[in-house]
Amino acid sequence: MASKANPIGMRVGIMKSRPCERFAKQKRQWGDFFVEDIKIRNFVDAYFVRTGISKVVIRKTAKEGELIIFSSKVGVLMGKQGTKIKEFEDALKKKFGKDIKVVIKEVKIPELSARVMAEFIATQLEARMPFRKVVKNVLQKVMEKGASGIKVQVWGRLWWVDISRTEKFIEGRVSLQTFRSDIDYYYLQARTKYGMLGVKVWIEKGQLYAHKQQHENAVKKISL
Repeated sequence: MASKANPIGMRVGIMKSRPCERFAKQKRQWGDFFVEDIKIRNFVDAYFVRTGISKVVIRKTAKEGELIIFSSKVGVLMGKQGTKIKEFEDALKKKFGKDIKVVIKEVKIPELSARVMAEFIATQLEARMPFRKVVKNVLQKVMEKGASGIKVQVWGRLWWVDISRTEKFIEGRVSLQTFRSDIDYYYLQARTKYGMLGVKVWIEKGQLYAHKQQHENAVKKISL
């Protein structure tokens, strides 16, 4: 079987920034920081279940840290007068033993976030909606917001049959092996009455450095 690389991980350091920034005095602290980052992300997912979170950025030192959450539902995360965020900061301090400031930022176009769309699909599947209708609705929404392409993969006991299968839906252009392609990706599981359904979403927002290539091509034509 062929192994597939994460389209976000293979672009980190090339065209995507790192989701974690750590400041350690000693190199041996990097391993502890890495494990702690995973625990913080799992804690955020467990505390805010499907609340439109698009991305989580962690910045921290050994004594303090900052957690930046990008979400399409800022009001749900904040609560009345920011009470939920204060409670969440207290829960982080109690669990990890350091002061972690939480900052909420709004995602202006949630349709271009693979995580938000994957959560929407999973929620609809758990409500026993037809998967083809749900996915095609998502494809239309994403393409209307200006995406270059979208790919959705759903697998499991679709239509509640005894044998699992995989269904793929592609709209537009999704070039996974082109490094200059700005691709967002997320994987999620939907808990249905008849078993688990897997959902994968790839969204290509366009190609970076395209304007540079166009300029170089124009210069070549002029020189010729």
